[in-house]
Amino acid sequence: MKLKSYTYQIIIVVFTFILYNNTLGHQYALDDKMTIWNNKFTQNGINGIRDILSYDSMAGMFGKESRDLEGGRYRPLSLITFALEVELFGKETTDVAARESFIGNPMISHLNNILLYCISLLILFTVLKKLFRNYKPKYEFLSIPFIVTMLFAAHPLHTEVVANIKGRDEILAFLFSIAALNSIINYFDKNNKLELVNSFIFIFLGAMSKEISITFLAVIPLSIYFFRDKQPLKKYAISMIPLFSGVILYLIIRNIVIGNATSIESANLMNNPFLEATKGQRYATIALTLLIYLKLLIFPHPLTWDYYPYHISIVGWSNIWVILSVLIHLGLAVVAIYGIKKKTVYSYGIIIYAATLSITSNVFFNIGAFMSERFVYVSLLGFCIIIAYLLSEKLPGLMPDIKKYCTVGITVCTIILLTYSVKTISRNKVWENNLTLFSHDIKISSNSAKGNSSYASELYKLSEDAEEAGDTITRNKYLKEALPYFEKAVEIYPAYDESLVGLGNIYYRMYGDYHKMFEYYKKTLSYYPLQADVWSNTIGVLTYNIDDPDYEKQLWLDYMELSPSRYESFFHMGNLYYFVSEPKPDSAIYYYEKAKKLNPSNFDVLYYLGINYGNTGNFENARANLLLASGIKEDAEVYRYLGISYGIENDDIKALEYFEKAYKLDPQNEQVKQNIMIARQRIASRD
Repeated sequence: MKLKSYTYQIIIVVFTFILYNNTLGHQYALDDKMTIWNNKFTQNGINGIRDILSYDSMAGMFGKESRDLEGGRYRPLSLITFALEVELFGKETTDVAARESFIGNPMISHLNNILLYCISLLILFTVLKKLFRNYKPKYEFLSIPFIVTMLFAAHPLHTEVVANIKGRDEILAFLFSIAALNSIINYFDKNNKLELVNSFIFIFLGAMSKEISITFLAVIPLSIYFFRDKQPLKKYAISMIPLFSGVILYLIIRNIVIGNATSIESANLMNNPFLEATKGQRYATIALTLLIYLKLLIFPHPLTWDYYPYHISIVGWSNIWVILSVLIHLGLAVVAIYGIKKKTVYSYGIIIYAATLSITSNVFFNIGAFMSERFVYVSLLGFCIIIAYLLSEKLPGLMPDIKKYCTVGITVCTIILLTYSVKTISRNKVWENNLTLFSHDIKISSNSAKGNSSYASELYKLSEDAEEAGDTITRNKYLKEALPYFEKAVEIYPAYDESLVGLGNIYYRMYGDYHKMFEYYKKTLSYYPLQADVWSNTIGVLTYNIDDPDYEKQLWLDYMELSPSRYESFFHMGNLYYFVSEPKPDSAIYYYEKAKKLNPSNFDVLYYLGINYGNTGNFENARANLLLASGIKEDAEVYRYLGISYGIENDDIKALEYFEKAYKLDPQNEQVKQNIMIARQRIASRD
């Protein structure tokens, strides 16, 4: 029985919702922090769209100065959709990964991911029917377009994109890219020049979603070549003009916004996995990852979000798997090249896979990770096409009995789709939130520094929640669980600042061992002298929790050596000589002056420097610094000390002027009232 044409579209949509409906109750996970709940631009809703278009895609989280972040990312379209969701559907919410409430609606975001995924599948199905129009299947439900679309929908490698809200950039890039291909097919088939305008719009929107769309500059003309009779070169040239124009427009905008940030290569292993590898090891390891990709296409297990160092080991060219990878890829290359002239489906599938994987393969430039399942989101289309071709076109040749072919074909397709579907649905559950994701995948990526540290950090956050609730037992339980994971991360990557700081914090919070904590902090500063958490935590702990002057002095001396450009160590050393029972103003001045050179506009530095100069009788320098402090902000004590300095030098009129300024700011201050009374009496006695 022949099904109506729209029935297949309904099956595709229903099937996709069955696969991914269990993500609708999920929260935020992984990079959703960067794109949604900790992104100032998307949190501003419609008002944030201008900033989204004007800055690096990470600027909303890290600040507008993130122009110089390694790699440079300009993918504004998905961020704009998130901003619209915040504007239209956002409500005050929270998340296990967040420390405070924000505006969001994860259910709407997950639903939109599924809907956009469905739309892209429907366009894919339409495109494939046009490409394979000359292939006449024995049964429509065993046609290449239908099998490809169903395989593409069900493949578990897609879970990282669809189940993770941030993955929308991949979904949109593919959706618009395949729509551009559809427009070009229509142009060749119907000579409709309006489709050229559509192709320009679609490829531009695809590139604005993610750079993977640029690879369709190769995919689109090759698709026409493989599945259409010989076309005039002029028509090819005309069809490519809008495509190149759309990509060039994107690249121009990208360059204006973020410049040539791709030339910046990180000195941090977490953003540069080949940092500790030789050039030979780098390309051998890339060959290994390419083999893993092929394995995951066929057998997508186990899956993990975390392919960071050193879940994938650095290997050399003597590694047996590297050799096997090279041989397999050379074989695929031969098949692809040999089939170009004959226009074989095998050749087309391999080229689609290679072309779309090219820019994320690390072969041409470092993309900041060994590999990722989302990097083959589009590429596995080539694999699906080859499998569908074998089932739809080659299997019937082996089975002359059409009924037997139908039974075997349906059975094989069902087994593959059922296996993939079960894996996809179960994998979706892991993506519920950071804790479920990290706790599950650390068992797979046990040798990843990032995975160990990320899981430990989530446990650490839970310990903070328990502490706020007054549950010390649960707090210590989470801290003890986090400890070995932080330690493993540091073992893998000794310079991992997140883990070093985490270890220090655990020893202090559990055991009160601030000596151990500061040892980890100093180790962190030896790698990252400006590490923000170290400085803020150190100042907070020493200011409010520790009274050990001799130890503190030595610590600040160590900090001065490790981070000579930070003023805080000099400032707090000065405080140690000032805020004691027997102050040493000369020593305090020595360190305050050093702090002033590093931060000449800091109010506290100028204020305490002025006071200490006054304590040594150097009223000229005292006034100079206090006047500078008063220029930064109005403060009653600054004005009072200025008044005192003038009064000591018998300038009572000037002294009264500053005492009265102090009184306006702090009319309840009894010392100021007393100063004013004395100044007026002295002036009156002279009159």
